[in-house]
Amino acid sequence: MAFAVFFFAAWFISTAFILMPKKLSIIENTFVFIVILVVSINWGWIVYEGMELIKLTEQAMNYTAFLLLRSIIIPMILVTQLNLIHKSNSMFVIIVSLIILLFFSSLSSIFNITDYVKWNLGYDAIYYLMLHVIAYSSLLLIRKVAKNEVTNT
Repeated sequence: MAFAVFFFAAWFISTAFILMPKKLSIIENTFVFIVILVVSINWGWIVYEGMELIKLTEQAMNYTAFLLLRSIIIPMILVTQLNLIHKSNSMFVIIVSLIILLFFSSLSSIFNITDYVKWNLGYDAIYYLMLHVIAYSSLLLIRKVAKNEVTNT
């Protein structure tokens, strides 16, 4: 059941992103996606394997659902959110994306994909807020580098 829910969520978020009018270029979207993916994978490795704050499932389908969450759902939500707030800087969009991310964290706990040992949703909220900051900072970085590259040629 968990795999089906997370697969549908990954498909839905990816489809919504593809169909939405994008404010960012393909290079900016790709760069932010890759940065968030790298941070998410490394953070997961530290929290799950290194510090053992969260215990992961050992069932193959549930673990695949976890991989969908970490590798597709979280980065795509953040890239979509950046495209939505690009001009408006609306805190509402950021709060909604934070709530959606926390909802998926709760679902992973409900479906026994993750088991919080020394962790809670509050820490997840802080982590997701930091991912928002990293996503926005990486967007500013790629724009600054692109602007400098254009002016220097």
